[in-house]
Amino acid sequence: MFTAFGPHAFEGRVFVARPDGSDVTTVLSPQSLLGYEGAFGNSLKMFILVAATQSTGGNNSVTNIVQYFPSTGRNLPLQQQLPAEGEGNGIPSPDNSKLVAEVAPPGAPRTNLWISDFQTKQFHQLTQGTAQDFNPVWSPDGQRIAFIRLTPPTPPISLQVMTVSSQGGETIVLLGASEHVGQAAYSPDGKKLAFDSINGLETMDLTTMQRMVILTKNQLHGNPLQRITEGYGMSWAKTQDKIVLILLDLGTNRDQLWTVSSDGSNLQKIYTADIGVRIFSITFMSN
Repeated sequence: MFTAFGPHAFEGRVFVARPDGSDVTTVLSPQSLLGYEGAFGNSLKMFILVAATQSTGGNNSVTNIVQYFPSTGRNLPLQQQLPAEGEGNGIPSPDNSKLVAEVAPPGAPRTNLWISDFQTKQFHQLTQGTAQDFNPVWSPDGQRIAFIRLTPPTPPISLQVMTVSSQGGETIVLLGASEHVGQAAYSPDGKKLAFDSINGLETMDLTTMQRMVILTKNQLHGNPLQRITEGYGMSWAKTQDKIVLILLDLGTNRDQLWTVSSDGSNLQKIYTADIGVRIFSITFMSN
């Protein structure tokens, strides 16, 4: 599942496709002054969480996390399950019992992560401080969350890969600022992490911390393709050996989806967006 935003404001759509790029189907289309920036879920048979951006007049807009049920077409706004501040993206836990959300006070230069329980409607703050914490991903067992931390002041930009227990507690640095990591994704068994870095696309064994470059920087950033390091640009399939990436074709200025095996083989393009359209989020889902 992925979202394609643009070329004009409030034109974000949600699509699903097979891992080979076939059977592209629209799940959500934009409405009047309402578009979708991100969409995340485990199965269309359950629900997906959508970041719905709506105009509030003039050049102002608000983004809210909405629980959307594809089988019924029902929308459930989640404002009552999150603090009364600006919202970003929400990602459901592997068992669909909770969500982790990016929450930022309007106009504030910080973003913290919050956990909300769908059943109890209770929520608690997961990360603290003045940094921007974003791009959270759940470990397959739901016990930990990896995320990117952008630390002020900027410039220079300082990006770190952090992890924290989904119950809260101390945050741990997995990859430091010198690595320039913008995305990360857990393997299906939770034993490895895929991430983009100054070296290219890498995987890391979370037990031994051993790293392996599976696509070099030249392969990943070479002409005409360039890795995108904004939005949610990486996901690891839950049931097969595929990692999906968002890449930008510099020759045509068009976003593309590519898949690659975890050993770096079988790199192939599966989708190209229309001119002016940006792919903002990508996630593997089960049937």
